[in-house]
Amino acid sequence: MANVVEKVQEFIEDFITDTLSDAAQSSLVRAGNTITGIVDVMSDSITKTPQTWNNELFTKMKAISDSAIMPIAIAIMSIIICYDLITAVMDKNNFKDFDFGIFLRFGIKGWVAIYFMNNVFTICGAFFEIGSSIAKTALDTLFDTTAMDLTALESPAFKLTLKSLSIGDLGLACILSLLVYIISIAVMVIVMVVTAGRMIEVLIYFSAAPIPFATMTNREWSNVGFSFLKNILALALQAFFIVVVLAIYVILFTTKVTGIDSITGLKSLSGVLLQWICYSVVCCFMLLKTGSISKSICGTH
Repeated sequence: MANVVEKVQEFIEDFITDTLSDAAQSSLVRAGNTITGIVDVMSDSITKTPQTWNNELFTKMKAISDSAIMPIAIAIMSIIICYDLITAVMDKNNFKDFDFGIFLRFGIKGWVAIYFMNNVFTICGAFFEIGSSIAKTALDTLFDTTAMDLTALESPAFKLTLKSLSIGDLGLACILSLLVYIISIAVMVIVMVVTAGRMIEVLIYFSAAPIPFATMTNREWSNVGFSFLKNILALALQAFFIVVVLAIYVILFTTKVTGIDSITGLKSLSGVLLQWICYSVVCCFMLLKTGSISKSICGTH
């Protein structure tokens, strides 16, 4: 009778051990696959310009800008140019030192202002072409073209390490592994939110672009236009910072993955899993800060 009880107890323990070890290993493998998926999602969207990201939405924003914003911008530009002409004429000591070069400068300013207004979307698009090129170069440099190597997580040595733990320790490892998987999903969600939010912000900037461009030729008002260009540049460079943050996260994750099959005991395993959790939380936080970092570097604050 005692042997039967022992065998039943041993069977139950083996069953629980196998179940928990399989669950822990499966969670970590899925976390690794999710992180690989993050790179794929980022690569698909971060290197696109607003026009290639969603051409239909871009076309509609441009149509809204042309029909609703452009007339206001033209009115502002006309007022600014006329104000410049009147000020230049009146500053010449009540016409005693009248200079016909004023009209030449007026003509040049008018031509430049009209050129800006006719090429608003082209100029803004050029910034994002540069940003996309920088992001693509960073992706090719920082990320390998192959998928993340998860051999260590799937190795028999790691499975034996998990099975060598007690049921209580294995349960804790299973919970930590599940947290790693859940937070890796959170990282992917935040990447999608940040990249989509960036593009929506870009389209909003594009739709209102004619107004700040209308101020470019005036000395007193040109800071509005140049501040707008700084913000456009910051949004273009944000793609690069997103790539850098994710590259750091993936490299840190990969470094720990390659050494996980040499882990012995709960203490070292828990340390690695807690580091992964910390890396993931920090990555989420830094992804949300990429916009403010880019604006700070471009001097828009």
